[in-house]
Amino acid sequence: MSVPPESGGADPVQNTELYILMYHDFVEGDGADCNNWTLPISRFREDLQWLSDHGYTAVLPSQLAAGEPLPERAVMITFDDGYESNYTLALPVLREFNAGAVISLIVNHMDRQDPGWLTWDMCREMSQTGLVEFGSHTYESHAGDGIKRLKGEGREEYEARIFPDIAKSISMIQSEVGGEVLFFAYPHGTTDKWAAGFLKEHFSVSVTTRHGPADISDGLYDMPRHNISMVADVSEFLPA
Repeated sequence: MSVPPESGGADPVQNTELYILMYHDFVEGDGADCNNWTLPISRFREDLQWLSDHGYTAVLPSQLAAGEPLPERAVMITFDDGYESNYTLALPVLREFNAGAVISLIVNHMDRQDPGWLTWDMCREMSQTGLVEFGSHTYESHAGDGIKRLKGEGREEYEARIFPDIAKSISMIQSEVGGEVLFFAYPHGTTDKWAAGFLKEHFSVSVTTRHGPADISDGLYDMPRHNISMVADVSEFLPA
C-alpha cells in the first residue's frame, strides 16, 4: 500500500474522507459457494492490489483515535466476526501488501474455542505483526437482533442485558491479546440510542453497515461501510 508523500509549501487541505471496507470470511478456490459474507481469498488479494495500484493507504483505529491526519486516499479494512480464515488466508495477503486491518470479534467463539473461528493464540500472533488490531462485535449479543432492544424491554433491563456483555468482550480481548480495545462494530449494523453513551465511554471508533464513505469531520462513531462481495468489489465504490 502507498505511503503519502511529504508536502512542501502551503499546507494542503486535510482529507476527511475514509472508505471503510467490510469483509467477513474467506475460502480457497474459485468461490462457487460464496455469498454476501464470503469471498475467495484470490478476490481479497485482487482488492488489495487494486488499492495499491490506485494509491490508497490503509489506516487503523488507533491512528484515527490518536487524531492522525488521513492520507490523501484512505481506507480502513475491517473483518467482522473473527473467522479462522482471517488468520489462515487473509493474514498472508495483508503481510504481502503491508496493509493493516481491524477484526471485530464475537468473543464467545474464542472463549469456547469453536471450530472455524480464531483462537486466542492466532489473535496474539496477528497482533504482534503490527498490522492487525482487534475490536468488539460483542461477547454473545451478536445473535438475534444484536444490541437492539427487545419488544417491551425497559431501559434498566436493556442495560443489564447488553452492557455487561460488551464489557466482557472488552475485558477478554484486553486480557488475551493486550492493548486497548478502541473499535466496535455493531452486530448486523443495528444501533440503539440506549447504548450510545456506553459505547462512547468505552470505544473511540464505531461502524455500522450503512452504505457509503465516511466523513471523519462528522466524528468517529456510527460510520458507514462498504460491504465487499462477489457482486461488488472495491472498484465499484472507490474512485480510481
